[in-house]
Amino acid sequence: MPNCSMQIYRVQDDFPDLDSRERLLLKMCANLLEDYYEVKNPRNRLTVGEYQKVPGRWELFDGMLRDY
Repeated sequence: MPNCSMQIYRVQDDFPDLDSRERLLLKMCANLLEDYYEVKNPRNRLTVGEYQKVPGRWELFDGMLRDY
């Protein structure tokens, strides 16, 4: 497992008091990495409700991603 994924897992475990938006963004990032590296037992599968809250369209504004 790549170091980046392991660090995301660590943050998810060490900071359970993150707000819901932060937790969803971490889960989304981990989900993308698990898919990319074809992890056999991914721990960040999204529910339908979570999927519907994931930002779906992006634009670049002053070097920063923005969802719309």
